[in-house]
Amino acid sequence: MRILPGCLHFYFIPFLLSGAHGFLMWRTIPPSLVYNYSYSNLSSVSEAQAPKTARALNFSHNVIEKITKRDLEGFDWLEVLDFSYNQIRAVEPGAFQSLLSLVSADLSFNDEKLLLSDLPPHLKLSSAGKAPGSLQLSRNSGKSSGAALEPPAPTEKLSHSGILSLLQILSPRLRRSTGNILRRGERNTTALPTATPEPTLCGTPINGTLDLSHSNLTQDELMVKLDDNLCQAQLGRILELDISHNNVEMDLLSLISLFFPMENTLSIDASFNKLTINILDAEFFCKFPSHQLLFLNISNNPINSLDTLCLPPSIKEIDLSFTNISRIPLNFAAKLFNLEKMYVQGNHFIYTAFPESGNTLPMCAPPPGTVHISAISFVRNEAGTPIGSLPEKVKHLEMSNCSIVELPEWFADTVEELLFLDLSSNHISVLPNFPPSLQHLDISNNDIKVIHPSLKSLSSLNVFRIQNNKVMDIPMEYFPSALKKCDFSKNKVKVLSLTSVLEKLEHLNVSGNQITRLEPAGRLPALSSLDSSHNLIPELPDAFGESLPGLKYLNLSGNKISFLQRGSLPASLVELDISDNAITTIVEATFGPLTSLRVLTVQGEHFFCTCDLYWFVNVYLHEPQLEIRGRGAVRCSFPPERRGSLVGSSRLTLLRCSLGVQLAVTAGAAGLAVLALIALCWRLDGPWYIRMGWYWCMAKRKQYEKRPENKLFDAFVSYSEHDAHWTKENLLEKLENDGFRICYHERDFKPGHPVLGNIFYCIENSHKVLFVLSPSFVNSCWCQYELYFAEHRVLNENLDSLIMIVLEDLPPHSVPQKFSKLRKLLRRKTYLKWSLEEHKQKMFWHQLKAVLKTTNEPLVRAENGSTLEMQELE
Repeated sequence: MRILPGCLHFYFIPFLLSGAHGFLMWRTIPPSLVYNYSYSNLSSVSEAQAPKTARALNFSHNVIEKITKRDLEGFDWLEVLDFSYNQIRAVEPGAFQSLLSLVSADLSFNDEKLLLSDLPPHLKLSSAGKAPGSLQLSRNSGKSSGAALEPPAPTEKLSHSGILSLLQILSPRLRRSTGNILRRGERNTTALPTATPEPTLCGTPINGTLDLSHSNLTQDELMVKLDDNLCQAQLGRILELDISHNNVEMDLLSLISLFFPMENTLSIDASFNKLTINILDAEFFCKFPSHQLLFLNISNNPINSLDTLCLPPSIKEIDLSFTNISRIPLNFAAKLFNLEKMYVQGNHFIYTAFPESGNTLPMCAPPPGTVHISAISFVRNEAGTPIGSLPEKVKHLEMSNCSIVELPEWFADTVEELLFLDLSSNHISVLPNFPPSLQHLDISNNDIKVIHPSLKSLSSLNVFRIQNNKVMDIPMEYFPSALKKCDFSKNKVKVLSLTSVLEKLEHLNVSGNQITRLEPAGRLPALSSLDSSHNLIPELPDAFGESLPGLKYLNLSGNKISFLQRGSLPASLVELDISDNAITTIVEATFGPLTSLRVLTVQGEHFFCTCDLYWFVNVYLHEPQLEIRGRGAVRCSFPPERRGSLVGSSRLTLLRCSLGVQLAVTAGAAGLAVLALIALCWRLDGPWYIRMGWYWCMAKRKQYEKRPENKLFDAFVSYSEHDAHWTKENLLEKLENDGFRICYHERDFKPGHPVLGNIFYCIENSHKVLFVLSPSFVNSCWCQYELYFAEHRVLNENLDSLIMIVLEDLPPHSVPQKFSKLRKLLRRKTYLKWSLEEHKQKMFWHQLKAVLKTTNEPLVRAENGSTLEMQELE
């Protein structure tokens, strides 16, 4: 078996033999490939039927007498063989010739007549008495000699005291004794002679990627999975190898030597392990065959120092973050001259005041109270800086959180192709010089106070992050015109002047400053995102919206804005955050033109829940295309009775908040009331009563103000046309024949006078008023007038002059509601009823004549109950 692949074999062996012990950690045999057949009473090796893939076999303490060539055929990977404590007398010539991988063999405590008839070539002693393998023979007497002997002839017989020992070797792999290896295997295998072969433990890549991460692999287990003899077919298919997050504890160069058989591998991730660099001088053997490894991740390992780093020069991307390195040595750039991306964040770079080589003074213990300074910024010579060299081709460099105080003076002139630079979370106080090719610069979380004019020389700079510094002014004229993203958050800026110099600026973050005034001094058509939250801005300028025509995202939260004027917000806004301000209302005049707005963030307890907020509560809060964030936290602060309540639950109705709607509702209500009154009057014959009252008033005012004392007529007859025949033929003729003066409208009404006036005149000038009642009477309009005037006469004169003649029976419900007084009269007053029987007719005429001759008695008397009658009549 090859001890080291490729050309490393040539360089490592002299170094090992020269006395440099232990710089490589060699693999140990895994327990699954160690087989123990001791104490099995075997008489020959073939009886055990050991698997051909075994790496270590223990045949000790058996009764084997001879080792034949056939017994050891096919064990191509066998490294350790133990035949001690047997009865071996002879070894067939050529028996060990096929065991090319054999490292250690133990034939001690066998028959004293044992002859060395054959040995593998790699177990022969060298001229110096040292061999890469070992063979031990001992007599059963137990006597031994520690002297190393020259190899005897194949047929030479050992003396009684002769013991051949070949265990003197420097390599850690060859120093391991046979007993230790076999004892390690005894813990996990008790294989019988019928043991079955173990399955292969090689790592199998999937689609070119071998993922062994998070497997808690040890060094030995990793060596088995990447064994160049057992896993040669699998290793050739690996393009990406991931062994991160394991328990691998070994030297970095030893790890790299495992990767040489993987000629097609492009990427290796060995982060989060326990890799170290323990070689003191690797220049002599740091030679690599042609390799195409491009990416190496050894972050989060205790590397500590890069002085003796030994890696293939083909690497273009390396991750050295969190490796406890304190500086980048001078020879780093020469070793990795093809490097394009480099990550070293999370380390602690240490500045030195004097070169290490020139410091010959003895180290003295500092006196008590001495302050230890780990980083000083006044050192500018090449020996004092922790950044000794950088590859000229590097394009991506991340050195955040490295305790960097300043960059070396040669930095801008050396890395002329640098595109990305991350210097965040360091201790830089002055803006360094950068190469003009730089496109992305992150210098956040430092101590910078002033922006230097040299920044404008970075004509290709697209992204500039300088948040969390101590900058007090933003001179826009110093910024390159190609800038697209700028982060100035968490500084001490007080005035922000948006000039047209930054015509390509798309994203600007100035949150967490002390800005009290925004000055839109020009148009920024490309600006689409502006974060000015957590400042001291009291209001937005009037021309703010016009100067930012393409603004889509605006964050104004955490300021002191109390009102947003009309036109202060760009109409192109898609997302707006106005939470945690002093805004009391959101009016339609300001937010109505924002037709593209899709997200609105409003939070706080400062809104005035008055009618000014009606549009927002009833329109914006229910807009289906608008997402309002924090609507559950928007609460009222005024009026006092609504303090703390949700704005969404405010009872702001359109009737309460719109004067026009109030007037319209009032007018509508008044109109409905009038219509209701008209309908009610119409239902209750209101027009009739009005008309009657009017004519009555007019008649009394004009010519009937003075009532005559002597009546012209004895009676006025009121009847319907349906009853005219009975009235003329019976009533009128009978009464006039008896000498009564009867007022009959067809005859006695004065021509040319109003009908109602004639009715009023005749009633007033009649001693009595006769009403001929029948169902047709209550349906006659003129009869209603006559009854109305007769009732008013009774009320005015306080004389009961009404005589009711019932010509036909009146059903109780046939009298209309407007004849309510007639109903009361019929119930209270005695009336005359006409009958078709002659004897009853004689009585009728007799009573009628008697009533006409009586005087009108007062309606209201002094007796109790007279007033009630008057009220009932009214």
